[in-house]
Amino acid sequence: MLESLIVGDRPLSFETGKWAQQASGSVVLRSGDAVVLVTAVADPVARPGIDFFPLTVEYRERLAGNGRIPGAYGKREARATTDETLACRLIDRSIRPLFPSHYLCETQVIVTVFSGDPEVDLPGLSITAASLALSLSDIPWEGPVAAIRVGRVDKVLVAFPTAEKAARSDMNFVVTVGDVGVLMVEGESKEVSEEDLVACLMFAQAEAKPVLDLQRKWAKKHGRAKRLLEEPAPIEVVGLADHDAALSAALLVTEKEARTAAKSLAKAAAVEALCAANPGLEPAVIKELVGKRFKPLGRALILAGQRFDGRGHKSVRPIECEVGVLPSCHGSALFTRGETQALASATLGGPRDSLRIEDLYGSHDEFFFLHYTFPPYSVGEVRPLRGPGRREIGHGMLAQRALAQVIPDYKDFPHTLRITSDILSSNGSSSMASVCGGCLAMMDAGVPIKAPVAGVAMGLIQEGDQHVVLTDILGDEDHLGDMDFKVCGTKKGVTALQMDLKIDGLTEATLTAALAQARDARMHILAAMARTLAQPRLKLAKNAEGAVLIEVPKQKLGDVIGPGGRNIRGLSESTGASLDMDDQGLLRVAAKDPKALDTVRKRLAEQVREPRVGEVLPAIVVNLGQSFARFELFPGTEAGMHISEAAEHRVYKWEDEFQLGDTVMVKVTGVDDRGGIRVTRIGVGQ
Repeated sequence: MLESLIVGDRPLSFETGKWAQQASGSVVLRSGDAVVLVTAVADPVARPGIDFFPLTVEYRERLAGNGRIPGAYGKREARATTDETLACRLIDRSIRPLFPSHYLCETQVIVTVFSGDPEVDLPGLSITAASLALSLSDIPWEGPVAAIRVGRVDKVLVAFPTAEKAARSDMNFVVTVGDVGVLMVEGESKEVSEEDLVACLMFAQAEAKPVLDLQRKWAKKHGRAKRLLEEPAPIEVVGLADHDAALSAALLVTEKEARTAAKSLAKAAAVEALCAANPGLEPAVIKELVGKRFKPLGRALILAGQRFDGRGHKSVRPIECEVGVLPSCHGSALFTRGETQALASATLGGPRDSLRIEDLYGSHDEFFFLHYTFPPYSVGEVRPLRGPGRREIGHGMLAQRALAQVIPDYKDFPHTLRITSDILSSNGSSSMASVCGGCLAMMDAGVPIKAPVAGVAMGLIQEGDQHVVLTDILGDEDHLGDMDFKVCGTKKGVTALQMDLKIDGLTEATLTAALAQARDARMHILAAMARTLAQPRLKLAKNAEGAVLIEVPKQKLGDVIGPGGRNIRGLSESTGASLDMDDQGLLRVAAKDPKALDTVRKRLAEQVREPRVGEVLPAIVVNLGQSFARFELFPGTEAGMHISEAAEHRVYKWEDEFQLGDTVMVKVTGVDDRGGIRVTRIGVGQ
């Protein structure tokens, strides 16, 4: 079965019933040269005793899909790359909220890219294909959804922009849309307004409609009957409501650690009393029901105007900023907001320090990247230290996108820039603390960013027609809320946005209000950061290398490099500067001593300089032949002179006028048939 449609300028086709027939649901997506298989499979029954939904999403790109052989050991694809991990998160966040809350069977969605096309947005389209695979399967799921990648070129919104348009776009957002509206947003922008963001999301909703219609039609025509899923019978616990006051009081303890302890005590007391009042119920069942009671009670408190730490709905927690806290780092900052604390560092390196990215289409270098670390002690836990997980990679990429919009162009600031953010303490919004701390660390290092950037996490509690938008949410507020909405930007506009909804869509009015409230909070945070460091330091750290880029003319590359690299190596050794030449003739010169940079710059300027006809300049005599002499005008550039041009009068021997090694004034007369420079002393003051 095959179906085709066009979204924006992108032709799409979906096929089912031919590939992976033993999966619960399978779809082959084709667009251009791209071929993607998406499968959905679930266990028939849930594991005994399980109390969470075990959903796994995997996204893998086969390098054969672009005619490449993996370079890893064994010549096969190894662990997921960063981009593959980010694609997994996009798909997971788009589909997870639509599984029934009481469905606990282990479920796996696998996306395999068998053929690539650089013009095709594979992660975005894979969300839609995953939705269709789930819709066709017998797995209980309340979809469909459709993902639209939105760009904006010359103020015109575009769905699934081509690579050329994407390069000119000032927006890049993946927006997942369901029947009830926007469900997930992820992306970056070049300081656009909140009004532009709302227009982007509304545009995505309109573009998604035909894709949603196709999925509904296909599910009805080709889909399997959904499994019967029985709602668990409600369990009545006599006297449960009698403990609401004590449980609510525990939620209103201001500090996180004390609140956690108070909740444990209140829960234990309630469980003990309820077990005595309900002898026919298992203690484990009562304990679970009491634990679940915190969510509706917490939501009711917030809707009534009471946040757990006593703040108003629009208030930001107290902020403390410090810079230069790590003396040996190029730049560092400690950013604290309430009980969330991030220690950030900025390190400047050269081109050899760049991050090499290998993907389906080859490899490229990244000169700016951010690494986010969430150690167990940040939440008072004990667990083994492993490599970065999906959450750490996703949070780090969000912060990286937010800051990337203000990083100077490499040609103006030729450094590899690595930001690290170690979360020392966490009570919500740690990724946004990484944005603020990373920005301060860059300014402390002297990175000439275009503008300071801050981020804030917003939340939403909604019951019927009543809703409250929360600024700078706590961890507990995030867990019981209906929306996690992170906004980053400068005073001018938004640079990154991430949104996850746990409810049926979001109205345009609520979205507009939330963005406006987030902007007010961002201005407050930027003002707090400015009180510590308002702009980048004028000089780089004393232990950081200054660097400049010098463009070397192609015809001069050989002279600058020299035989076997002798010239460039000698220049490096004599000045102490490091020199790196790329394939385009851009020479990066770096040194801690500014005098060394100036010396290299002057020598190279002489070496690549082209003499002008009529120019009079000093030259060193380097060779005297019978009729011709050679002069060095500047390092690497020589000129020839016939003996008849040696003086106004007739000259019989060169030595009558000058000797080898003498410096004399000459005038450039032109270039001969072989490209050699010709000079004369006639008409030049002797």
